[in-house]
Amino acid sequence: MFKWFKKKEIVAAPKIDQHAVLRQMQRVITMLDDVKDSGHFVYTIPELAPNVVPAGVTPLIAQDSMCGAMANYAGMEPQFYSTFIGYPALSWMSQNADYRLVPETVAEEMTREWGKLKGGDEEVIKQIEQRLDELGVRDLMRRHIENDHYFGRSQLFIDIEGQEDKTDLPLLINEKGIKKGSLKGFSLVEALWSTPSAYNANNPLQNDFFVPYEWYVLGKRVHRDRLMTLIMRPVPDMMKPSYNFGGLPMTQAMKPYVERCERTVDSVSDLVHTYSITGLKTDMSAVLSGGEGSAANLVARAQIFSKMKNNQNLMLIDKSGEEEFFQLNTPLTTLDILCSQAFEQMAGPAKMPLVKMFGKSPSGLNATGDSEIRVWYDHVSALQNAHILPQMKTIIDLVQLDLFGKIDPELYWQFSPLYQLDANEQADVDLKKAQTAQVYVDMGVIDNIEQREILQSDEDGPYTGLDMTKDMDLYDDVDVE
Repeated sequence: MFKWFKKKEIVAAPKIDQHAVLRQMQRVITMLDDVKDSGHFVYTIPELAPNVVPAGVTPLIAQDSMCGAMANYAGMEPQFYSTFIGYPALSWMSQNADYRLVPETVAEEMTREWGKLKGGDEEVIKQIEQRLDELGVRDLMRRHIENDHYFGRSQLFIDIEGQEDKTDLPLLINEKGIKKGSLKGFSLVEALWSTPSAYNANNPLQNDFFVPYEWYVLGKRVHRDRLMTLIMRPVPDMMKPSYNFGGLPMTQAMKPYVERCERTVDSVSDLVHTYSITGLKTDMSAVLSGGEGSAANLVARAQIFSKMKNNQNLMLIDKSGEEEFFQLNTPLTTLDILCSQAFEQMAGPAKMPLVKMFGKSPSGLNATGDSEIRVWYDHVSALQNAHILPQMKTIIDLVQLDLFGKIDPELYWQFSPLYQLDANEQADVDLKKAQTAQVYVDMGVIDNIEQREILQSDEDGPYTGLDMTKDMDLYDDVDVE
C-alpha cells in the first residue's frame, strides 16, 4: 500500500506540494496501525472513560464492515479527519483560545437576547419565567451549546424527585408521569460520560434507526426520555458508532483551519524576529588555520560589535584589515495580508462574520457590513429554532407540570430578535407606524377605537394593555347593539 501511494501521488503529480506529501505519508503510517488482516481500514469506537460502561459489559456499538471500505478513500485525503479524534484530544483543544472562539461566540449569540413565553395568562407566564430563572435554564442552554461544539454531543438530564431509581424507565411528560413540585432541576452531562446501551440497528424503516433509546451514564442506565440530547452537526449513520453517537465537533471541523492559521502566524512571528541580519566581513584566515589566540580575538571582536550595535552608538571598523559592515533585511510588506487571510479562513466552518469572531475586522480585509451581520443573525435564529426550541418546549411543559400539575397547550416559546433597534431607529419606526395609522383613519379604513385595539394588542409596543374603557367618550358616536 505504501508503494502504491508513493507511485500514484509523487510520480504522477510532479508539481505536488512536498509538505503535503509528507503529511500524507505520516497519516498513512499512522493509519497502518489500524489495518486488519483483510487490509481494510476500519473505524473504531472511541475510547470511553473508566466506569462509563458497567464492569463486565461490552459497549453496544456496532462495527459495520462498510466503514472500513469508506475509510480506504476518506483516510487518504489531506487535511481531512475521517474519524472521531477522541474526547481527550477535544478536551485539550478546548483550552486553546482559537478553538474556543466559535463555541463561546455561538453559545452567547444563541442565548444573548433569549426569548419570551407567549399565548397564555400573564400571571401564569410570570410564574413560569420565574421558575426558569430559578432553574438557571438560560445558562444551562449556553453551556449545553458550548459542549455540543466542543465534543459533538451534549445532554441535559431531567431530575425528577422520587424517580432516582427509575432512570431506565421512560419518562411520561404529563399529569400521570410528573407530580406537582417534583421537578428538581436539570444536570449537564458531557459526551465523555455517556454511551449508548441499546438502539435500533436493523430496521431503517423506523424513525429511531441508529437513535439510542437507552444510555449508560457512568454505569447507570438512563432512558432517552430523561436525557435531552443536543447534536447540532449530525454525521451519517455509517459513522455514528465511531463518534459515540454524537455529531461532528466544531473543534474538530476547525482543526485544519486553526492549524494552518497558527502555522502562518508563527511563521510570520519568526520572520519578523529575524527579518534583519547584520554581519561584519573580516579576516577569517587565521581562525580557519587554527592560529593561536585567533579564535579568542574573533570572539572578542564579535562581542564588541554586538554590544555597540545600536542606532545611538558608533561602530569602528578596521580599515587596514578591510573589514566591511553589511545588513540584510527581509521585506515585511505583505505579512499582514497573510495573517488576515489565515484568520479569515478560521471563520469559515462557523459561517461567522469576522467582526463577531474577533471583535473587529483584521487589517487587510474588507469591512464587515450590516448586511453580513443580518445574515449571521438569520443563521443563528435558524439554529435556535432547529435545535433549542424543541428542548425549550419540553422544559416549559415540565415546569408547568411542576407548578400547576397540567400543561396549557396555548403557551409557546419565542426567541427574541437578535437584531435590536437603538432608540433613534425605534423612534423612526414608531413615527412611520403612527403616520400610516393616521392615513388609514383619515381614509375611513379604520376608526380611532380600532386603532386603539391595534395598539393594545401589539405585544412589542409601548401601549400593550391599554385600558379600552378609560376614555368612554370615544364610543359616543358608535352604535352598540
